[in-house]
Amino acid sequence: MDPLVATLVLILLALLGARFSFSTERVPAGPRLLFRTGTHFLFLGVLLGPGALAFLSAEALTQLYPLLGLGLGWVGLLFGLQLDRETLRQFPPSFHLVAMGQAVLTFAVFFGVGLAATRGAGLSGVELQALLLAAAATAAVSSPAGIAMVSSNFLVRGQVRQFLFFVASLDAVVGLLALQFTYGWLHRTPVMAGFEVGGMAFWSAADLALGVVCGILFLWLMRLRPGREELVLYLLGISALVGGAALQLQLSPLVAATVMGAVVANFSRDRGRIYKALQQWEKPIYVVLLILAGAQVRFTTWWVLPLGVAYFLVRALGKVVGNAVLVRWVPLPFQAPRRLGLGLLPQGGISLAMALSLILILGGAGLEVYGHPAVDLLFAVIVVGVVLSELTGPVLTHQVLRRAGEITRAVEKALEQGDDRKAEAEAIRRHAPASPVPAEADASPDGPEAPEAPLEP
Repeated sequence: MDPLVATLVLILLALLGARFSFSTERVPAGPRLLFRTGTHFLFLGVLLGPGALAFLSAEALTQLYPLLGLGLGWVGLLFGLQLDRETLRQFPPSFHLVAMGQAVLTFAVFFGVGLAATRGAGLSGVELQALLLAAAATAAVSSPAGIAMVSSNFLVRGQVRQFLFFVASLDAVVGLLALQFTYGWLHRTPVMAGFEVGGMAFWSAADLALGVVCGILFLWLMRLRPGREELVLYLLGISALVGGAALQLQLSPLVAATVMGAVVANFSRDRGRIYKALQQWEKPIYVVLLILAGAQVRFTTWWVLPLGVAYFLVRALGKVVGNAVLVRWVPLPFQAPRRLGLGLLPQGGISLAMALSLILILGGAGLEVYGHPAVDLLFAVIVVGVVLSELTGPVLTHQVLRRAGEITRAVEKALEQGDDRKAEAEAIRRHAPASPVPAEADASPDGPEAPEAPLEP
């Protein structure tokens, strides 16, 4: 299909999908979680992609890469905009330590298990290690979207819910930095042809500097006090600039955009206005990214499915072990339930955005595993793992919160009977309200239905 026509069709699908698909008030409770995650748009992308109807051909997808760069810049900017010091100071140091520590441990567990498995299969090499590092980086990330859906559906209040929100909103920082360090490391290898100068520290610093420069540029533009329409154009332009520049340098567009967002969040007086404008266009851009992610999936071998299941299980093991270790040694202001890490299985859009950056940066490197394109194989495995996390994560989060006593049988029974007022009264009676969360940080770019997430992109 002609790239221009494909772009117009994607825009139409994004607007229609954002308008109708995430409205789930009349959807039964079971399918409601699936619709709110937007996972069905991944399946739509697979259907439209080269492997099925070929509505979006491989050539058309290549022509749409600039649109992907814009989307990645937008997602990173929205995430970074929530990393302002005033919001972060509202949470105790123990929350920060667990949030970062469990992500690091999940990364280590995933990479260790993956390295042992590949060596057992007789596979080795710098390129394979880089792909394992990239996969581990995506596995370290959680999403507050699934937690928000469970909280919204069951009127959850309490400290465990708030803690899960915070951790899932912040641990993407570890995954994003780990992925950029992987890119920086590859700049000294033949994989990154034409960028042999410097090393991991140099290129990682360059990515951070790009975000700072773009953030200062955006702050300078905001001195003109643009109107609403002009502000959206500024945001589109700066997102495309930071994402495109990072991709040209084979750096992480998400890290650069996140740094830019953090600069804006901490030095702009219009943070709330900017955040609101980003949120208004969050769903259409999220839909486009999901459709394009689905269209990029290549099932080059049947091993994709068992490897995707293994990705999901090893990631779950890392989350459970990482949180179990840290909550045992780090004092928290509440009694943490056993297997708290199961509440952090929802993975969401940040992991998919990281995987898309792999396609854009390493897709042309010609890496192969047993004769199969390695990057395509890894991307398909990550997509399968993310889908499994999105389908099972909210259920497991529900179980964690129920065992913690923050979802009661009385509330569940009232909701089953369709008595929302009684359910709300039971929730208020059973639990004291959680500490307030700043209104400006009430949504998540990692998923359109995360209105209570305190920090998340």
